[in-house]
Amino acid sequence: LDDVPPYFKMEPVATQIHLEGNRLVLTCMAEGSWPLEFKWLYNGTELTRFSLEYRYVIPSLDRSHAGFYRCIVRNRVGALMQRSSQVQVAYMEGFVQGERSQVVSQGEAALIFPPQIHSFPRPGITWFRDGRKIPPSSRIALTLDNTLVILSTVAPDAGRYYAQAVNDKNGENKTSQPILLNVESEF
Repeated sequence: LDDVPPYFKMEPVATQIHLEGNRLVLTCMAEGSWPLEFKWLYNGTELTRFSLEYRYVIPSLDRSHAGFYRCIVRNRVGALMQRSSQVQVAYMEGFVQGERSQVVSQGEAALIFPPQIHSFPRPGITWFRDGRKIPPSSRIALTLDNTLVILSTVAPDAGRYYAQAVNDKNGENKTSQPILLNVESEF
């Protein structure tokens, strides 16, 4: 039988998201005349030398493992580079800032910025006041960057506001420290 250069049966998913702490197994699915040898690259840097091992295993993922992986397969006829596969790692830490407060004059708009949080992907934010979810209304809106906007504040708007972040990839949710809003009357 003639020697056959290596070729890939199946290309991997272009982008894959995995949870921090999980085991990741990358597989190089190739065919051709044996023996086939495999080498793995990460962001263009060699991870392994050529060997008979067609898998690359990371026992416990962390966010530093995010990046582009590809394998090179060779036999005595030639070598072939698989297209890159992007690995993303879902994680979420706690909110960065502690309790804070802000003052607004009655009748003015209050902008309550969400506290900073380190998360991938970007979490969904829901705002609460004194334990109750804040529904949008003609007076209360949420901007695209999750800033809570209260138009024409009144005394009852004063209270403790909390942002709740939800990471839809790993299911984690975190609640911020309170943001105290004081509404000062002009009198």
